[in-house]
Order: sequence, then structure tokens, then C-alpha cells
Amino acid sequence: MKFDSRLIRKPKQQPRLQRAAWGFVTLGFWMVYAYLWTPLATLVLWLLGVRTAFFQLYVREHTIEPFLLLTLPVLAFACAMLLIAWAEYNRFRFGRTDRRSQPRSATLPEVAEALGAPPAVARALATGKVIVLHMGEDASPQGFSAPAEAA
Repeated sequence: MKFDSRLIRKPKQQPRLQRAAWGFVTLGFWMVYAYLWTPLATLVLWLLGVRTAFFQLYVREHTIEPFLLLTLPVLAFACAMLLIAWAEYNRFRFGRTDRRSQPRSATLPEVAEALGAPPAVARALATGKVIVLHMGEDASPQGFSAPAEAA
């Protein structure tokens, strides 16, 4: 099968097996890339003292401090409740009405002036479903016609 460059823009036209295979190849290379960054991440964590803090808090004497077992879930619950309360406050404050203002509708003379066209053209644009504009030499609409309805 010859390579078709349009498949880059339309990956759904590739066979499913081929897409899956290239997905696994991509995943493999991302894993290698992440593996190459782990020594730097380890160095940064070591410099910040994360390993020492982990050992001091959790692994020392193979026990877990009861204070941490009680306070961490309480703190997590308090954070969740605070976030929910903030969301409910915002919903109560802003949820009743839409405060955004609606844009003002343009009048037919304003449309005609903006297009640089006669008022009849603006009126036809406002009322017609399909309008063909006839443009002048200065690229402004000079006239219009309504195409015949197709049966």
C-alpha cells in the first residue's frame, strides 16, 4: 500500500490495526522519554528533602502516626466542603439571571451605510432567504437578485 499524505489529516481513514500499532509505538517512546527524566526528578526531590520527609513521617520504625491518620482525612474533607460551599455561593449569586446584555439590533439604514449600499439592498438582505449581490467596481453592493426557487 502506497503512503498517502492525506492520512495525516484524516487518521480515521487509516486501518484500525495500523492506528493501534502506531499508538503503542508512540506510548513506548513517551515512556522512554519519561524514564530519561527520572534521574533529574529524583535529584530535585532529594534536594527538596521529599525522601527524608517521607521516611520521617511514614516509614520510621515501620509505624504510621495516628495523628496523621486522623488529620489528613479531616483536612481533605474540609477542603472539599470549602470548595463546594464556594461553588454553591457563586451559583446562588450568579445563577438566577443572565446578566449579559443583548446586543442592539442594527437598523436597515445602519446596515446600508456600513455596506455602502442602497437601502433597498439592506432591506432585501433582511427579508430574503437567498440573495445574490451584484458588486460594483469599488467592491460595494450595487444591486441584488433573488435566484429562482429550485423545485
